[in-house]
Parts: sequence; structure tokens; C-alpha cells
Amino acid sequence: TLHRATLLPLVLVSFLRINCLRNCKTYQARKPLWFYNTSLKFFLNKPMLADVVFEIQGTTVPAHRAILVARCEVMAAMFNGNYMEAKSVLIPVYGVSKETFLSFLEYLYTDSCCPAGIFQAMCLLICAEMYQVSRLQHICELFIITQLQSMPSRELASMNLDIVDLLKKAKFHHSDCLSTWLLHFIATNYLIFSQKPEFQDLSVEERSFVEKHRWPSNMYLKQLAEYRKYIHSRKCRCLVM
Repeated sequence: TLHRATLLPLVLVSFLRINCLRNCKTYQARKPLWFYNTSLKFFLNKPMLADVVFEIQGTTVPAHRAILVARCEVMAAMFNGNYMEAKSVLIPVYGVSKETFLSFLEYLYTDSCCPAGIFQAMCLLICAEMYQVSRLQHICELFIITQLQSMPSRELASMNLDIVDLLKKAKFHHSDCLSTWLLHFIATNYLIFSQKPEFQDLSVEERSFVEKHRWPSNMYLKQLAEYRKYIHSRKCRCLVM
């Protein structure tokens, strides 16, 4: 048997361990899940501990190489390879706007993004394709599809967004999911988009697909016209009247 003087320190150590574990779990429970995903946002576009600066549209955006390398394979190769960027602190960025690049960095830092609209989402998709961040591409695709699906027909008819141009950009930047969906979307809303000037910009192959899968189809319109003609004919008049 253990002596009382020996047992007391062991009990005290066990108590401290259990109490410490409980405090740790309580502290973790107090932290919401989003805290761990957004804590890096405090460093987004901040000079604190920044070791690289992007120059874009005449302004500068500070960033942190460790985060960029961990989140983006293209930047990992850029900063670790035999490229100018590996030794340079100031790195120019071309082909995207400052707002789009900041949204791109926000995704790398926080694993989330919230485009302001369809046009902004398309710009972010192009930037994601440029840096080969496929998950961000899919997020932008889903955002665009969801936005267009939720629009009523009246809004689709009056909106200024060029769907055909959106389709061509999606194809050019290898966004297969979005380009396929947009082609079906144009065919499904044939009566709306066929009246727009940009409809003529569809390629021969695209036009053939849209005409084949259009709704309403020519057969349906023909049957509808025959039905209406029948309804207004004498054959369908009430015998009592």
C-alpha cells in the first residue's frame, strides 16, 4: 500500500490533469467553428508579418508567402522554384482587377468567398483558373448557376448580362460544368434568349444544340397553334348557344 504522503501528490496531479483537460475542452467549445476558418482573415491585406507585396493596378497588396504556398500549388511553385518571384518581394499581377485579386486572396486565407454578383463571380473564376485553384472555380460555377436559376423570366428578359459571352468565357477558361449548363439554360429559355442580339454570336455547333434541345420545341408550338385554332373554330362552340 502507498503511504498517505505519497498518495496525496498523485491525487493532486490527477486532479490538475482532469481540470486542465476540462478547461481546454470548455475553451474550445466557446470558440465557434468559423473562428478557425476566419482567424487568418486578420492578416488579409495587412502589412503585419507580410513578406511579399503584389503590385496591381497601381496599388500594392501585402501578403504572406507561407499561406499562399500552403493554399495554392501555382504560387508554391512560383515561390519555391527558379523564378523571379522566388527572390523578389514586389510581384506584379496582370490580367485581373484589384477587387478580384483581393477576393481570390480572401479565399486563400479563409477558405470562403462571397461574390457580389454574376459578373464578379466570373472574374473570380477566371482568376482561380489562372492560379489553378479548382475548388474555387467550382464554387464560382455554383454561384453563377444558382443566381441564374433563381431569376424569374421577366428579369432574364430585361437583364443586361450577356449569357452568350458568359458561355464563351466559361469554355475558354475550361469551366466545363458551367459551359454545359449555360448551353442547356439558353435552350431551355429559348424564347427569351433567341430575341437577344448576342444569340447570333453562338457558333454553328452551339446553335445546332440549342435548336435541337430548345423549349418550347417547334413540335409543341405547332400543336399549340392547332389546338388554339380548334378551340376558336365552330366545331368547339357550345351547342346550347
